[in-house]
Amino acid sequence: MPTFDYSEFPTLRTERLVLRELRGSDAEDLFAVRSDPYVQRYNSVPHTDVSESAEMIERLTELFAKHEWIHWGVALRENDKLIGLYSLGWNEGHRRAEIGYDLNRAYWGKRLASEALGAMLAFAFDVLEVNRLEAQTIADNHESTRLLRKFGFQLEGVRRGYSLEEDGEFHGGAIYGLLRSEYEGGQA
Repeated sequence: MPTFDYSEFPTLRTERLVLRELRGSDAEDLFAVRSDPYVQRYNSVPHTDVSESAEMIERLTELFAKHEWIHWGVALRENDKLIGLYSLGWNEGHRRAEIGYDLNRAYWGKRLASEALGAMLAFAFDVLEVNRLEAQTIADNHESTRLLRKFGFQLEGVRRGYSLEEDGEFHGGAIYGLLRSEYEGGQA
């Protein structure tokens, strides 16, 4: 059985990134991610003030304290600048987790999303010993679906007309899953 007990925040390191605990001082950098209408077009209403991002950091920190979710601030190793937010909600009893991710658009196309996701998947499978990871995304969010497929996630279904988005259209909600046996079979 997994031994993770939430007593200490799990910091993850990659070649170029640190996935770390969010801090109040990250509010402006988080605002840069959460206020971008293009990044948030299939996620949530964009933030309009940095105070919303500061409040979000407080809420996400509380979820970790309640042992419900882990929200990592994705920061550059070179200067600790926050460029994204990755999350994992773990159901210990069923040994599964749900993941989510946001990355500042200025850092797209540099393989940083893949680098951060790879670290989070290794943590989920190796430390938490999950059997299943899943991600929910809008089917038309091609950046997100491409990232998931790259790591072997399989489309398990689309809930038609699931989400009314900023473009005024209803979009299908796609569910992707990755099993431990598929993960161990090789990664991107």
